[in-house]
Amino acid sequence: MQPIRKILVALDHSSLDHELVDYAKFFVDISEVSDVHFMHEVNIKLSSKLKKDFPELEKNAIEQRREEIEELIEKHFSPKRVVTHKLTITNDDSGIKPFITAIKEEGIDMVMVGSKQAKDGGGTFTHRIARRAQCHVLTVPIGGSEHLKRTNKYKKFLVPIDFSEHSKQALERAILMASRIKDPVEIICQNVFTVPSGYHYSGKTREEFAELMKKHSMDTYKQFISKIDTKGIQLKPVFSDDLDEDKTTDIRGLAKKEKVDGIIIGSRGKTTAALILGSVAEKLVRVENRFPLLIVRKKGDSEGFLDRIRKL
Repeated sequence: MQPIRKILVALDHSSLDHELVDYAKFFVDISEVSDVHFMHEVNIKLSSKLKKDFPELEKNAIEQRREEIEELIEKHFSPKRVVTHKLTITNDDSGIKPFITAIKEEGIDMVMVGSKQAKDGGGTFTHRIARRAQCHVLTVPIGGSEHLKRTNKYKKFLVPIDFSEHSKQALERAILMASRIKDPVEIICQNVFTVPSGYHYSGKTREEFAELMKKHSMDTYKQFISKIDTKGIQLKPVFSDDLDEDKTTDIRGLAKKEKVDGIIIGSRGKTTAALILGSVAEKLVRVENRFPLLIVRKKGDSEGFLDRIRKL
């Protein structure tokens, strides 16, 4: 498993910033992180006349923002072990480009970004980062760090699995995180199975065929889990029948029912899903704003269709 040593925390000067800094502290304590890069983009648009009349305005505005964020970091970032950290302030109006550049050039292993409810259902900064970042992505919702402050510990993770190599990597990441926590942590392994549309040709009812699908999933789970070092962590398998042809509904429903501390899911990587948003992971980024969501992927394994077209 690729270690997570360098993380980038994307700050936007909103109420979520202190939650992100707090959560970065929590994550450092349960991971192998050694370097934390806080990054903020200031969008200062000044006319040429204003720049001429007030030559120090832009510089002073950036410096003021730097001081505000440095104060925030000093107040909220206090991990239990020593790690190096730095702050970068950029004045750019190109959206995610400076962040993607930093991720590539610095060899970032994971990017942390705030999760907000999108007004139009897509096109958000968080969503775009999740599509383009060639590393793990952790989205933190409003209240994410406050929950940890109240409980002071992680108790339960939800890992959706489809028995692929990607879900294996997600489960191994969850196990590693859980093994670094002193108190017992439960990992719920959820497999959402789908009854095929032509089930009636078998002569069985939908309920009967669903039971067959569930049994098949249970047997596959046993084979899947036998190849994973669980490090003594308690795993709870759950098999869900996808009744509405939307696996994210089943995942979010179970997360709410079990009151999990986070969802950890593997990404499919180099497919057109990054373009058409067909993957479960990417849809969760769009709709999930109640639980921290960690998308596990290999470095460089997130290029979508458009990214590869640009290289031709």
